[in-house]
Amino acid sequence: MADWQADLVDRMSNIQFTEQYFPILHNGLLQDQDVMVHSLGCSVWNTLGHELELMAVVECPAPSSHGADIRSDSGWFVMGESRPSCLVEFERYDGTEKGLLKLEEKLRNLLEAAQRWEHSPKILVLSAWRQGIVRAVDTERLKNICRTGFTSNTGARISASSISKIVFSEFLFEKNATELSLTLNRLRCERLL
Repeated sequence: MADWQADLVDRMSNIQFTEQYFPILHNGLLQDQDVMVHSLGCSVWNTLGHELELMAVVECPAPSSHGADIRSDSGWFVMGESRPSCLVEFERYDGTEKGLLKLEEKLRNLLEAAQRWEHSPKILVLSAWRQGIVRAVDTERLKNICRTGFTSNTGARISASSISKIVFSEFLFEKNATELSLTLNRLRCERLL
């Protein structure tokens, strides 16, 4: 297996991977209905995990810890191992403060899940999708959470100190002329930590 961490960032920095495996994201037929985009995004991440020769698990539950149930949208395991090497969350972002707070919550979930897994994940991916022209994600706020950590609802101190890489990924959709359908026209990745 090659350097799957570098391959992850490389493949999710351009649209060739999604064009090959998920043409509906590019052909103008995707409608923003219910949770279809979320389901497709989670499928993209799981498929990429398999392509990178990892075992990708949907709704990967973190070990219980007298607190909230945390399930990452995708968890990737090196074959034969029982702890994930990568955790992914995929979430809609609408450009509002409420949308950014939701991304911050998902980032905290990733960090807490990694701690519950005794810091086995080497990479965490917070992936967001947005449509049309909306305010960009304030990645400085996300980076601050990564740098300073936080205290969970149960009072546990959560930090990212032993995680080697935290990546923010964005799926940028364009609304078609009728505004009834979406077309993925760009992917980008940015390292948070």
